[in-house]
Amino acid sequence: MSLVSLKDVTEIVRGVTFSKAEGSEMDSVGRIPVIRAGSIQRTLLVHEGQIWVEESKIKEHQLIRKNDIIMCTSSGSADLVGKCAIAGDDHYVSFGAFCAGIRPNPTKVSPSYLYHFLNSPKFRNWTKNSSGANIKNIRVSELGDFKFELPPLEEQKGIAAILDKADAIRRKRQQTINLADDFLRAVFLDMFGDPVTNPKGWEVLVLKEIADIRSGVTKGKKLNLETAVTLPYMRVANVQDGYLSLENVQKITVSPSDAQKCKLIAGDILLTEGGDPDKLGRGHVWNNEVPNCIHQNHIFSVRIKQQKQIRPEFLSAQIASQRGKRYFLKVGKQTTGIATINKTVLSEFEPFIPPIELQDKYIQVSNAIGSFQNKTPIENIGLFNSLSQKAFTGEL
Repeated sequence: MSLVSLKDVTEIVRGVTFSKAEGSEMDSVGRIPVIRAGSIQRTLLVHEGQIWVEESKIKEHQLIRKNDIIMCTSSGSADLVGKCAIAGDDHYVSFGAFCAGIRPNPTKVSPSYLYHFLNSPKFRNWTKNSSGANIKNIRVSELGDFKFELPPLEEQKGIAAILDKADAIRRKRQQTINLADDFLRAVFLDMFGDPVTNPKGWEVLVLKEIADIRSGVTKGKKLNLETAVTLPYMRVANVQDGYLSLENVQKITVSPSDAQKCKLIAGDILLTEGGDPDKLGRGHVWNNEVPNCIHQNHIFSVRIKQQKQIRPEFLSAQIASQRGKRYFLKVGKQTTGIATINKTVLSEFEPFIPPIELQDKYIQVSNAIGSFQNKTPIENIGLFNSLSQKAFTGEL
């Protein structure tokens, strides 16, 4: 192994800088599409989220080439900084100033190895310490100076081959999950109609009329250590879109009153107050997965007053539907890369209330699909991260 800087084995390409007035959402002669940080997903979405910029603003080396790794370097969310995707081909497309292009030198570093390393827990832990109070960012010079241990090229290729296969398996499992989710959405449409327009005319109520909405505990409060208690708590990282990630449940020391106020009970719906715009209000129903658990202030818990009127699982599904997503996007506050909602706008959400028997039928189908997804032969994303961790700490 040799210790190298990222700039020793790659070319770091700065993103295109342009003013709002210089960009256009329409294709026209003499303009080149520029993608933004939102196009950096599990794959690079070069045909989505484009802004068209005059050709003269873009240098040739800023066009995306095969094996370029495009990274988000600035965002309002520390979780998004460092997020990256690799280009599978050359594209007559560039990327904006909140991104950087990392162009591997194939004689020194395997592009696939580098891509997996930049997505590994080891590197992402470094990106989470990026500078900035409100806008998190990594300077291009800082990125280039990042040092890491690099094995010989043939060894890199061997490790990359293992991780490529594991990633392909993970993607196939995700495709299976996506197909099951599509089927469940089709079931919802068939049973209840379009969740946005409510064509079947189900009764509509305001969320605050049928549920109690609570914020969680704030970290950093002064405490009387003689009476304080230490409990597990749900963070934003634990609450995902349609499931709970419980691989890393941390603990927090709080006052007895906060412990009581923020205690979770079965049937509570956990919702995040911020995140990617398309996942705003993401959440899941709590079923006492962790005993004596509370939640932090960046997560709301929605506790239904009368479950004979509406089931938590059905309300959660409706919040996750286009009815919820469109509402939250409309009322949420948006900053660079993230959007947020507050307790007031969440309280004003208007779910529709079909007969409880119909809700229960939908929940039966949903549970059956969930059981199928859990029985798929490939383990969850946590195991891939574990494999990645071993690969870049010399344990593979």
